[in-house]
Amino acid sequence: MKPAWLTCLFTFFSSLPLFAQNLVPNGSFEEFTSCPGDYSQHKLEFRVKGWWAATAGTPDHFHSCSRGNAGVPHNWAGVSDAFEGNGFSGIYMWMDNDKDYREYLQCQLTTPLIMDSTYRVEFHFKLSSYSRYAIDRIGLFLTDSAVYGNHDLVLDAMPTCFVIKDSALTQETGYWEKASFEYRAKGNERFLVIGNFSTNEDTKFYRIRYMAAQQPMLEQSAYYYIDKVSVIPRHEIPQVPMLPEFTPQFTELNKNYVLKNIQFEFDSYKLQSSSFTELDGVVRWLEQHAGAKIILSGHTDDRGGDRYNQTLSESRARSVAAYLVYQGIEKQRIDIVGYGKTKPLINGTSEGAREVNRRVEVMFR
Repeated sequence: MKPAWLTCLFTFFSSLPLFAQNLVPNGSFEEFTSCPGDYSQHKLEFRVKGWWAATAGTPDHFHSCSRGNAGVPHNWAGVSDAFEGNGFSGIYMWMDNDKDYREYLQCQLTTPLIMDSTYRVEFHFKLSSYSRYAIDRIGLFLTDSAVYGNHDLVLDAMPTCFVIKDSALTQETGYWEKASFEYRAKGNERFLVIGNFSTNEDTKFYRIRYMAAQQPMLEQSAYYYIDKVSVIPRHEIPQVPMLPEFTPQFTELNKNYVLKNIQFEFDSYKLQSSSFTELDGVVRWLEQHAGAKIILSGHTDDRGGDRYNQTLSESRARSVAAYLVYQGIEKQRIDIVGYGKTKPLINGTSEGAREVNRRVEVMFR
């Protein structure tokens, strides 16, 4: 049997020791807000801390705490112990129809990747024992922006790292398998997505004749468990607590969020039109929560003098406030503050660090 193709962009191999500093939060799916009872029928039913669905597809959680059909080792998708701990997640990666149905797991890393630094990227995957089909591939995507697909089809993204086997059915099929890569960062990658990024046409599959499917969808599908996901720097890198990005459905009061897609003209506080979609989401949230107020805070990178950056950060926050007022939000509901370059999220002068530090934050209260 030929080995699987283990491919990762900017790949390097080294025998340097690894540090146990996993940048993936809750990489073994042990922490959750409620114990799973069955398969997810809506993506909001997936209540694993630090993880969420990248599209309208609905990942599932399995844990030994379950009193229903989502237990470990016995569950609706098969029988399996966790690779590590007491829990794991599961996703449909292929279906025998022309719809290309897919599910994807997504998380935000605890700190963005540093440009030109090298990381060990790993995760474990296993075909569920009630799946009728096996496939030949699985991928992982690292990106600087969260993925929010409003569909349940194949994501339009080239995976950063992927496994393509010589055959859909191998001697390892049905056991926990490890995908392991060395990755040299482009810089500022902050989100990780796991799934099958290929169409049905491009995915090799094998129908397992004697597999005992217990759930109708599994009769025509390849469903895989995922466990122990990790991104570990090859050299010790200080962790940076990252702020979550603003998304209307996950917004809480008295918590800072980054307005990710707010863009200004160079060395200016004039908003670019590409910012309007993100700000329209803020407007809609404020319209739906009439009693809430908002604090906008502007931040710059390290370039320029203190006084100049202080003024620029205040002006940028004020520009955002002006757009909200123009869209009908009462002025008295908005407070602004500028911090200049005094509160960087990353200490550094690389373009990746500067991009993270140039930001507008929002807090609802």
